Amino acid sequence: MTTPPRENAPAGSKMRVLFQRLFSTFVLLGLLAGALVWNREAGYYGLVCIFCILTAWEWRHMLIRSGKAGQARLSFLFGTAYPVLLSVACFFNKFRLTMRDEFRMMPDPLLLVVAAPVILVVVAFIREMNRPIVGSRALRSVATTLLSFIYPGWLFAFAIPAIHLGYLEAGAESPRIVMMVLWVILVTKMTDIFAYVSGLLLGGKFFTKKLIPHISPKKTWEGIIGSWLLTNAAGIVLVFPMFGTASLSPASVLMLVLGITLIFILAVYGDLAGSLVKRSLSVKDSGSLLPGIGGLFDLIDSPSFTVPFLCILMMTVVY
Repeated sequence: MTTPPRENAPAGSKMRVLFQRLFSTFVLLGLLAGALVWNREAGYYGLVCIFCILTAWEWRHMLIRSGKAGQARLSFLFGTAYPVLLSVACFFNKFRLTMRDEFRMMPDPLLLVVAAPVILVVVAFIREMNRPIVGSRALRSVATTLLSFIYPGWLFAFAIPAIHLGYLEAGAESPRIVMMVLWVILVTKMTDIFAYVSGLLLGGKFFTKKLIPHISPKKTWEGIIGSWLLTNAAGIVLVFPMFGTASLSPASVLMLVLGITLIFILAVYGDLAGSLVKRSLSVKDSGSLLPGIGGLFDLIDSPSFTVPFLCILMMTVVY
Protein backbone atom coordinates (compact mmCIF):
# COMPACT_ATOMS: atom_id res chain seq x y z
CA MET A 1 0.00 0.00 0.00
CA THR A 2 1.43 3.33 -1.13
CA THR A 3 1.36 6.44 1.01
CA PRO A 4 -0.48 9.33 -0.65
CA PRO A 5 1.63 12.43 -1.26
CA ARG A 6 1.34 15.17 1.29
CA GLU A 7 -0.62 18.09 -0.06
CA ASN A 8 0.95 20.71 2.15
CA ALA A 9 4.65 21.30 2.42
CA PRO A 10 6.23 21.90 5.85
CA ALA A 11 6.02 25.44 7.19
CA GLY A 12 9.80 25.82 7.04
CA SER A 13 9.79 24.88 3.35
CA LYS A 14 7.04 27.40 2.62
CA MET A 15 8.92 30.17 4.43
CA ARG A 16 12.09 29.31 2.53
CA VAL A 17 10.22 29.58 -0.75
CA LEU A 18 8.75 32.91 0.39
CA PHE A 19 12.19 34.34 1.16
CA GLN A 20 13.54 33.04 -2.14
CA ARG A 21 10.68 34.73 -3.98
CA LEU A 22 11.31 37.98 -2.14
CA PHE A 23 15.02 37.80 -2.99
CA SER A 24 14.30 37.22 -6.67
CA THR A 25 11.73 40.03 -6.61
CA PHE A 26 14.27 42.47 -5.17
CA VAL A 27 16.79 41.49 -7.82
CA LEU A 28 14.25 42.18 -10.53
CA LEU A 29 13.26 45.47 -8.91
CA GLY A 30 16.94 46.39 -8.99
CA LEU A 31 17.00 45.79 -12.76
CA LEU A 32 13.92 47.97 -13.18
CA ALA A 33 15.49 50.66 -11.00
CA GLY A 34 18.62 50.58 -13.15
CA ALA A 35 16.55 51.10 -16.30
CA LEU A 36 14.74 54.01 -14.64
CA VAL A 37 18.02 55.62 -13.55
CA TRP A 38 19.41 55.37 -17.08
CA ASN A 39 16.02 56.57 -18.33
CA ARG A 40 16.39 55.83 -22.03
CA GLU A 41 14.04 54.11 -24.44
CA ALA A 42 16.80 51.65 -25.35
CA GLY A 43 17.11 50.63 -21.70
CA TYR A 44 13.40 49.86 -21.35
CA TYR A 45 13.27 48.05 -24.69
CA GLY A 46 16.40 46.08 -23.82
CA LEU A 47 14.95 44.89 -20.52
CA VAL A 48 11.75 43.69 -22.19
CA CYS A 49 13.79 41.98 -24.93
CA ILE A 50 15.88 40.11 -22.36
CA PHE A 51 12.77 38.84 -20.58
CA CYS A 52 11.11 37.76 -23.84
CA ILE A 53 14.21 36.06 -25.28
CA LEU A 54 14.93 34.11 -22.11
CA THR A 55 11.26 33.09 -21.97
CA ALA A 56 11.44 31.84 -25.58
CA TRP A 57 14.52 29.81 -24.61
CA GLU A 58 12.66 28.26 -21.67
CA TRP A 59 9.66 27.43 -23.90
CA ARG A 60 12.03 25.68 -26.30
CA HIS A 61 13.44 23.51 -23.52
CA MET A 62 9.99 22.74 -22.08
CA LEU A 63 8.76 21.59 -25.49
CA ILE A 64 11.83 19.46 -26.10
CA ARG A 65 11.71 17.87 -22.62
CA SER A 66 7.99 17.15 -22.86
CA GLY A 67 8.19 15.50 -26.26
CA LYS A 68 4.92 17.17 -27.25
CA ALA A 69 4.18 18.04 -30.86
CA GLY A 70 5.59 21.46 -31.67
CA GLN A 71 8.27 23.25 -33.65
CA ALA A 72 10.47 24.36 -30.75
CA ARG A 73 13.26 25.88 -32.85
CA LEU A 74 10.86 27.88 -35.01
CA SER A 75 9.00 29.37 -32.04
CA PHE A 76 12.34 30.17 -30.38
CA LEU A 77 13.54 31.92 -33.55
CA PHE A 78 10.40 34.05 -33.71
CA GLY A 79 10.38 34.64 -29.95
CA THR A 80 13.97 35.89 -30.09
CA ALA A 81 13.73 38.02 -33.23
CA TYR A 82 10.33 39.57 -32.58
CA PRO A 83 11.05 41.81 -29.54
CA VAL A 84 14.34 42.96 -31.08
CA LEU A 85 12.74 43.83 -34.43
CA LEU A 86 9.84 45.51 -32.62
CA SER A 87 12.27 47.71 -30.68
CA VAL A 88 14.12 48.65 -33.87
CA ALA A 89 10.80 49.39 -35.61
CA CYS A 90 9.85 51.74 -32.77
CA PHE A 91 13.09 53.70 -33.19
CA PHE A 92 12.68 53.99 -36.97
CA ASN A 93 9.02 54.87 -36.58
CA LYS A 94 9.84 57.85 -34.36
CA PHE A 95 12.28 59.26 -36.92
CA ARG A 96 9.83 58.59 -39.75
CA LEU A 97 7.02 60.42 -37.98
CA THR A 98 9.28 63.38 -37.39
CA MET A 99 9.86 63.74 -41.14
CA ARG A 100 6.44 62.77 -42.48
CA ASP A 101 3.66 63.41 -40.00
CA GLU A 102 0.94 61.98 -42.25
CA PHE A 103 2.27 58.47 -41.59
CA ARG A 104 0.93 58.63 -38.02
CA MET A 105 -2.20 56.79 -39.20
CA MET A 106 -0.52 53.37 -39.18
CA PRO A 107 2.78 53.08 -37.30
CA ASP A 108 5.15 50.35 -38.46
CA PRO A 109 5.47 48.75 -34.98
CA LEU A 110 1.76 47.97 -34.93
CA LEU A 111 2.05 46.35 -38.36
CA LEU A 112 4.82 44.12 -37.00
CA VAL A 113 2.69 43.23 -33.97
CA VAL A 114 -0.05 41.93 -36.29
CA ALA A 115 2.26 40.39 -38.89
CA ALA A 116 4.46 38.30 -36.59
CA PRO A 117 1.89 35.65 -35.48
CA VAL A 118 0.41 35.55 -39.00
CA ILE A 119 3.79 34.78 -40.57
CA LEU A 120 4.53 32.21 -37.88
CA VAL A 121 1.30 30.31 -38.60
CA VAL A 122 2.02 30.26 -42.33
CA VAL A 123 5.62 29.05 -41.86
CA ALA A 124 4.57 26.44 -39.28
CA PHE A 125 1.94 24.99 -41.64
CA ILE A 126 4.41 24.89 -44.55
CA ARG A 127 6.95 23.03 -42.40
CA GLU A 128 4.32 20.50 -41.30
CA MET A 129 3.43 19.78 -44.93
CA ASN A 130 6.83 18.12 -45.36
CA ARG A 131 6.01 15.54 -42.68
CA PRO A 132 3.68 12.53 -42.80
CA ILE A 133 0.20 13.02 -41.33
CA VAL A 134 -0.23 11.10 -38.09
CA GLY A 135 -3.67 11.73 -36.61
CA SER A 136 -3.99 15.32 -35.37
CA ARG A 137 -0.28 15.72 -34.66
CA ALA A 138 0.21 18.37 -37.36
CA LEU A 139 -2.61 20.54 -36.01
CA ARG A 140 -1.33 20.20 -32.44
CA SER A 141 2.17 21.06 -33.60
CA VAL A 142 1.08 24.28 -35.34
CA ALA A 143 -1.16 25.28 -32.43
CA THR A 144 1.56 24.63 -29.84
CA THR A 145 4.13 26.50 -31.91
CA LEU A 146 1.85 29.53 -32.15
CA LEU A 147 0.99 29.40 -28.44
CA SER A 148 4.64 29.16 -27.42
CA PHE A 149 5.27 32.39 -29.32
CA ILE A 150 2.20 34.32 -28.22
CA TYR A 151 2.13 33.38 -24.53
CA PRO A 152 3.78 34.99 -22.77
CA GLY A 153 6.47 36.55 -25.00
CA TRP A 154 4.37 38.23 -27.72
CA LEU A 155 1.86 39.46 -25.16
CA PHE A 156 4.49 40.84 -22.73
CA ALA A 157 6.30 42.57 -25.62
CA PHE A 158 3.30 44.92 -25.83
CA ALA A 159 5.24 46.90 -23.23
CA ILE A 160 7.51 48.07 -26.07
CA PRO A 161 4.81 49.79 -28.21
CA ALA A 162 3.18 51.11 -25.01
CA ILE A 163 6.41 52.87 -24.03
CA HIS A 164 6.95 53.95 -27.64
CA LEU A 165 3.50 55.55 -27.86
CA GLY A 166 4.16 57.30 -24.57
CA TYR A 167 7.40 58.78 -25.86
CA LEU A 168 5.70 59.90 -29.08
CA GLU A 169 3.14 61.76 -27.00
CA ALA A 170 5.52 63.21 -24.41
CA GLY A 171 8.58 63.92 -26.53
CA ALA A 172 12.19 63.31 -25.53
CA GLU A 173 11.62 63.53 -21.78
CA SER A 174 10.64 60.50 -19.80
CA PRO A 175 6.85 60.28 -20.13
CA ARG A 176 4.45 59.26 -17.42
CA ILE A 177 3.60 56.19 -19.47
CA VAL A 178 6.88 54.59 -18.37
CA MET A 179 5.73 54.90 -14.78
CA MET A 180 2.32 53.58 -15.80
CA VAL A 181 3.86 50.46 -17.39
CA LEU A 182 6.01 49.92 -14.30
CA TRP A 183 3.02 50.47 -12.00
CA VAL A 184 0.94 47.88 -13.89
CA ILE A 185 3.79 45.34 -13.70
CA LEU A 186 4.34 45.99 -9.99
CA VAL A 187 0.63 45.66 -9.21
CA THR A 188 0.52 42.46 -11.23
CA LYS A 189 3.47 40.88 -9.41
CA MET A 190 2.15 42.05 -6.03
CA THR A 191 -0.96 40.02 -6.84
CA ASP A 192 1.20 36.88 -7.04
CA ILE A 193 3.24 37.65 -3.91
CA PHE A 194 0.29 38.67 -1.73
CA ALA A 195 -1.68 35.61 -2.86
CA TYR A 196 1.18 33.38 -1.75
CA VAL A 197 1.57 35.18 1.60
CA SER A 198 -2.18 35.27 2.31
CA GLY A 199 -2.52 31.62 1.36
CA LEU A 200 0.45 30.72 3.57
CA LEU A 201 -1.05 32.47 6.61
CA LEU A 202 -4.77 31.86 6.10
CA GLY A 203 -5.13 29.07 3.54
CA GLY A 204 -7.81 26.53 4.50
CA LYS A 205 -8.99 28.39 7.60
CA PHE A 206 -12.22 29.74 6.11
CA PHE A 207 -12.78 27.85 2.84
CA THR A 208 -12.27 24.11 2.44
CA LYS A 209 -12.47 24.26 -1.36
CA LYS A 210 -9.37 25.35 -3.28
CA LEU A 211 -9.54 27.85 -6.16
CA ILE A 212 -8.75 25.55 -9.11
CA PRO A 213 -6.98 22.53 -7.57
CA HIS A 214 -6.50 20.60 -10.82
CA ILE A 215 -4.37 23.46 -12.17
CA SER A 216 -2.83 25.02 -9.05
CA PRO A 217 -3.43 22.97 -5.89
CA LYS A 218 -1.78 25.56 -3.63
CA LYS A 219 -4.01 28.49 -4.58
CA THR A 220 -6.71 29.12 -1.97
CA TRP A 221 -9.69 31.45 -1.77
CA GLU A 222 -8.17 33.01 1.35
CA GLY A 223 -5.07 33.80 -0.67
CA ILE A 224 -7.10 35.36 -3.48
CA ILE A 225 -9.26 37.51 -1.19
CA GLY A 226 -6.30 38.58 0.94
CA SER A 227 -4.29 39.38 -2.18
CA TRP A 228 -7.09 41.53 -3.60
CA LEU A 229 -7.25 43.62 -0.42
CA LEU A 230 -3.47 43.99 -0.06
CA THR A 231 -2.91 44.65 -3.77
CA ASN A 232 -5.50 47.44 -3.77
CA ALA A 233 -3.91 49.05 -0.72
CA ALA A 234 -0.37 48.79 -2.10
CA GLY A 235 -1.38 49.88 -5.60
CA ILE A 236 -3.04 53.03 -4.28
CA VAL A 237 -0.07 53.84 -2.03
CA LEU A 238 2.36 53.47 -4.96
CA VAL A 239 0.51 56.16 -6.90
CA PHE A 240 1.80 58.89 -4.60
CA PRO A 241 5.60 58.43 -5.03
CA MET A 242 5.48 57.16 -8.63
CA PHE A 243 3.26 59.90 -10.09
CA GLY A 244 3.96 62.72 -7.64
CA THR A 245 0.35 62.82 -6.49
CA ALA A 246 -0.28 64.81 -3.31
CA SER A 247 -3.85 63.67 -2.67
CA LEU A 248 -6.63 61.60 -4.21
CA SER A 249 -10.32 62.40 -4.37
CA PRO A 250 -12.89 59.70 -3.47
CA ALA A 251 -13.74 59.40 -7.18
CA SER A 252 -10.05 58.85 -8.03
CA VAL A 253 -9.74 56.20 -5.33
CA LEU A 254 -12.81 54.43 -6.71
CA MET A 255 -11.38 54.49 -10.24
CA LEU A 256 -8.08 53.13 -8.93
CA VAL A 257 -9.85 50.30 -7.10
CA LEU A 258 -11.72 49.39 -10.29
CA GLY A 259 -8.52 49.53 -12.34
CA ILE A 260 -6.52 47.50 -9.81
CA THR A 261 -9.34 44.95 -9.60
CA LEU A 262 -9.23 44.50 -13.39
CA ILE A 263 -5.44 44.08 -13.25
CA PHE A 264 -5.86 41.67 -10.33
CA ILE A 265 -8.33 39.44 -12.19
CA LEU A 266 -6.18 39.36 -15.32
CA ALA A 267 -3.05 38.67 -13.25
CA VAL A 268 -4.68 35.71 -11.47
CA TYR A 269 -5.80 34.17 -14.76
CA GLY A 270 -2.44 34.91 -16.37
CA ASP A 271 -0.67 33.05 -13.58
CA LEU A 272 -3.13 30.15 -13.85
CA ALA A 273 -2.54 30.04 -17.60
CA GLY A 274 1.16 29.57 -16.91
CA SER A 275 0.39 26.72 -14.51
CA LEU A 276 -1.92 25.17 -17.11
CA VAL A 277 0.84 25.23 -19.71
CA LYS A 278 3.40 23.66 -17.38
CA ARG A 279 1.00 20.94 -16.21
CA SER A 280 0.11 20.14 -19.81
CA LEU A 281 3.84 19.76 -20.56
CA SER A 282 4.45 17.85 -17.28
CA VAL A 283 6.96 20.48 -16.16
CA LYS A 284 7.15 21.85 -12.60
CA ASP A 285 9.21 24.98 -13.33
CA SER A 286 10.07 26.57 -16.64
CA GLY A 287 13.63 27.14 -15.41
CA SER A 288 15.81 27.68 -12.37
CA LEU A 289 17.12 31.18 -13.01
CA LEU A 290 15.06 32.80 -10.24
CA PRO A 291 15.06 31.00 -6.84
CA GLY A 292 11.54 30.50 -5.50
CA ILE A 293 9.96 31.67 -8.75
CA GLY A 294 11.43 29.43 -11.42
CA GLY A 295 12.28 30.91 -14.78
CA LEU A 296 11.45 34.04 -16.71
CA PHE A 297 8.34 32.29 -18.05
CA ASP A 298 7.05 32.07 -14.47
CA LEU A 299 7.88 35.75 -13.98
CA ILE A 300 6.06 37.29 -16.94
CA ASP A 301 3.14 34.86 -17.26
CA SER A 302 0.77 37.14 -15.31
CA PRO A 303 2.03 40.50 -16.71
CA SER A 304 1.45 39.09 -20.21
CA PHE A 305 -2.28 39.30 -19.45
CA THR A 306 -2.17 42.84 -18.03
CA VAL A 307 0.41 44.78 -20.07
CA PRO A 308 -1.40 44.43 -23.45
CA PHE A 309 -4.48 46.12 -22.02
CA LEU A 310 -2.35 49.14 -21.10
CA CYS A 311 -1.01 49.30 -24.67
CA ILE A 312 -4.54 49.09 -26.08
CA LEU A 313 -5.56 51.93 -23.76
CA MET A 314 -2.57 53.96 -24.95
CA MET A 315 -3.51 53.40 -28.61
CA THR A 316 -7.06 54.63 -27.97
CA VAL A 317 -5.73 57.76 -26.25
CA VAL A 318 -2.79 58.64 -28.54
CA TYR A 319 -4.43 57.72 -31.85
